[in-house]
Amino acid sequence: MSLNYTTLQAFVLAQAVRPELTTEVVQFIRTCEAMIRRKVFALELRTSLAEVDRYLDGVYNLSGRVQEIRAIYAASDDGNTYALENVGLAGIRMLGANADVAHYAVSGQTVEFRGVPGTDAEFEIVYRGWPDALSSTPTNELLDNYEDLYIHGTLFELYSWSQDLELAQASLSTFTDAAAALNKANGRLVGGGSVLPAYNFGHVRTSRGY
Repeated sequence: MSLNYTTLQAFVLAQAVRPELTTEVVQFIRTCEAMIRRKVFALELRTSLAEVDRYLDGVYNLSGRVQEIRAIYAASDDGNTYALENVGLAGIRMLGANADVAHYAVSGQTVEFRGVPGTDAEFEIVYRGWPDALSSTPTNELLDNYEDLYIHGTLFELYSWSQDLELAQASLSTFTDAAAALNKANGRLVGGGSVLPAYNFGHVRTSRGY
């Protein structure tokens, strides 16, 4: 079974035999995603930065779902990609705007490049965080690969709302088992204790990473 945002809503309502909750199920999914971010360690994901993300000159906005930058790649004139070097805010200020794009620094939810990228330049970012919410995309990496998190997390929210506490507990147990299994697998990939927990309200962390 492969679900997307729309079919997830229908599946959950069918499982709960509550077809009348078509409006409420959107909020159930939203609160499920908040629970996922509390219970599931940040994942390693990839995204891109494009002209639409540019704030000014060489400064680009990062998604609020990015917790730690692992690596950034740019494309050379011949189409090959190369890794940029993280030099920190002090280092980035010492580099000329007209230099080749080879360095970056992260500040809060922005990343600054030197030199200043040309119009329509694109960058690939490897980061730790979470995928986009389903309200803004038909599907994401978690729903594609770990749909039990969404199914049983959303059912838990539905049953909690309807005060079906025994069913809510059963759904929560399945969700918790799925989250634990994902965290265990995720921990092996990044060396266990270095996995980031949920929400970091400070600056985006950077890593020497790759």
